[in-house]
Formats: sequence, C-alpha cells, structure tokens
Amino acid sequence: MLTRAADGLDRLLLPMVVVVGAAGVAFPVPGRSVDGSGGIDPTLAVLVLTAGLSIDLAGLNQLRVRKARVLLAFATGTVALPVLAWALSRAAPTAARDGLLVVGVAPSEVASLALTGLAGGEVVVAAALLVASTAVTVVASGPVLALLAPARAVHPLGLLATLALVVALPLAAGASLAAVVRRRPSVMDLGRLAGVVALVVLLWEVASQVRLDAGFLVAAGLLVAFFGGAASLGMLVARGVDSAGRPGLVLPVAMRDFAVAAGIAETAFGAGSAGVLGVYGLLILLFGALSARSASYRFRAERP
Repeated sequence: MLTRAADGLDRLLLPMVVVVGAAGVAFPVPGRSVDGSGGIDPTLAVLVLTAGLSIDLAGLNQLRVRKARVLLAFATGTVALPVLAWALSRAAPTAARDGLLVVGVAPSEVASLALTGLAGGEVVVAAALLVASTAVTVVASGPVLALLAPARAVHPLGLLATLALVVALPLAAGASLAAVVRRRPSVMDLGRLAGVVALVVLLWEVASQVRLDAGFLVAAGLLVAFFGGAASLGMLVARGVDSAGRPGLVLPVAMRDFAVAAGIAETAFGAGSAGVLGVYGLLILLFGALSARSASYRFRAERP
C-alpha cells in the first residue's frame, strides 16, 4: 500500500508542484505567516533527511571509473556556478538579487538522485556530487555570500550553524539510517512519501513569497538564464560519456537545490528574498523529469 502511494505521488509530482506553486502565489497570506514563524527550516530538514535515505554510502567506493568526470562536475558546481550567478545578479533588481546569489552557492538538487535513477543512470555518481556539494555549501556559502554581496549583512557563522542543523545533520542521519532500514521497503516507502510531501510544502512556502511585479519578471528571466548556463555546463562536463554515465553528471550540475537555497536566503537575507526561488524550483523539476524520461528511453534503445 505504501509503495503504491509513494509511486502515485511520484507520478503526480509535477502537476502537484504546479498547482501548489500557483496556490502559493495566488493566496500568499498563509504561506507568509508560516514563513514568518520560521517554517522553511524544519520543512527543509525533513526533506533533506528523506533524501539521505536514498544514499548508499557503501556504494561510493564504485566511483573510480568516473573519478575525473566527478571532480570536474564538482569543480564546475563549486566555482563556475557562483560566478555565473553573481554575474547575472548584477542585472537583477535589488529585491531579487539575493535570491539569484543563493542559487549559485546552493548544492546539487536532492531530487537529482531519484531522477538519475529514473533515467537509467549511475545514482552513485549523483550521490557523490550531492554529498560533496552539500558539504561545501554548509562550510563555504556564508563566506562566499559575504564576498559576493559585501554591501549586505551576511553572518557566515550564523549561516554555518543553521545549515549544519537543517542540512548537514539531517543528510548524515538519513544516510546512516538507510543502512539500517534499506531492507525494509515499508520504511523506505514512508520516507519517499514524507519527502514528496515536504518538497511540495516547501514549494508552497517559497511561492508564497512571490510578488508579481516587473522586478520579479526580470529576476525570473535571469534565473532561466542561470539554469540554461548550468545545464549547458553539465552537458559539457558529460560530453563523450556513455548513456549510463551522463545523467549522474548532468543533472546534479544543472539542478541546484532550490530548497536549500530558500533556507540560505531566509537565514542570510530574510524570507522575502526566497520568493523568486519558487519559479526556479518549478523550472528545475520540469527539466529533471523531462530529461530523465528522455534519457531512459534513449538508454533502453541503446541496450542490445
């Protein structure tokens, strides 16, 4: 029963995020009230914990074949994407500039793990990039944001403490718990259900911060440009790699975690700076789902 429910929610994820995101924009008061009470952080912690359940730490030793490409993908996400976000943020209205900056320092999207699996790719590669990029985000996002936004009052130590509590510890707890419950499908399915619910709730909270004005439209367009640049870099990193290896490289580079970005934005700049991230979250989920479906068809066609 839990398996059917989890599979059903997975299939309905895209329609749900569209409907919930639209509801957050159209009726923002409840979501803003929750955000004002600090609702983003606990929701993010639940989402990251459930993502950790999908990480098989024992499988990370299988990365030797992809080591060079994984290091290149990691360097791209860690160095090139913050620079790209900073460059694009120069053209953004003041109210949306912070949201663009935090996307650049966000780690790989947790959903890239599941989408890599759906694409027939190597989940262990995506997991390695998720773990490594999350560690860098927790440790370095505060100093990097202070460097990129010197005029803003960013407190690196406070941001480090928050990310350690709501990202690093839940991810480590989920990955450790997975080793115990991996052979209990009902527990894993319950984790999948909780993850989808947390993702949808977080999208609603973030979308409630959207204010539809000219500045928002400019920022949304710049986020599309950032996403296009990140996806292009991911495809460049995976160029020449076989079908099984491509999704695990492309998706974690192209998709930055809008949920963690929202948590960073709320802590560093206030909840209002997270509003535009709802558009980015919807964009990457659409891209990920379509890419996974296309890759799975291509992978099956190439198999003898």
